Amino acid sequence: MEEKQVNNPGIPEEEYRTLGRKTLWLFVFERMNATLLFFLLAIVLLVAGGQKSLAATPFGNVAAYAMLGAAASAILFIVVFGVTFLVAWLIYSNYKFALGEDSLKIKRGILEKEEVAIPYRQIQDVDIERDISFQMMGLSRILILTAGHEDVGKQGGDDSEGILPALDKDLAAWLQQELLRRANIQKVTEEPSR
Repeated sequence: MEEKQVNNPGIPEEEYRTLGRKTLWLFVFERMNATLLFFLLAIVLLVAGGQKSLAATPFGNVAAYAMLGAAASAILFIVVFGVTFLVAWLIYSNYKFALGEDSLKIKRGILEKEEVAIPYRQIQDVDIERDISFQMMGLSRILILTAGHEDVGKQGGDDSEGILPALDKDLAAWLQQELLRRANIQKVTEEPSR
């Protein structure tokens, strides 16, 4: 089976690049649990506040309290969404990669910044993962298997050094081919002479 060549997306050497705009939205959606809770609570309380039967109960006008709760939940939704978006944007804007002369360089972290260099000579394989949500968004996750870290994606999670959490699928396919090409070239040229 012949592999399809992917066009070079024009990534210059040594220049750091972000993961792509779609990745920002993925990071936002991954952190939306509390935000969705406040959104659903606001809707439920809004619907409950519109029930005329709740206006005259032994406890007083429960509908008015439900509307007040709906307004408070809506305000909390807006605040939590803003904080969620800010955190996702900070993670996104601080997660970058670059193709260096000898290694793939990855920068990440907000408060605790980390820069990792993965030498091409240590790269054993580059896998692409695409679950259903990634397929719908046109994204791919790249797992870089290196000597000594062969179980990176299986147990290491996103904290492993050889992961790019989400890239556009075309960029991911090109990067996979480019990393494997550079790894093979370096493996051949760095063989000890006999």
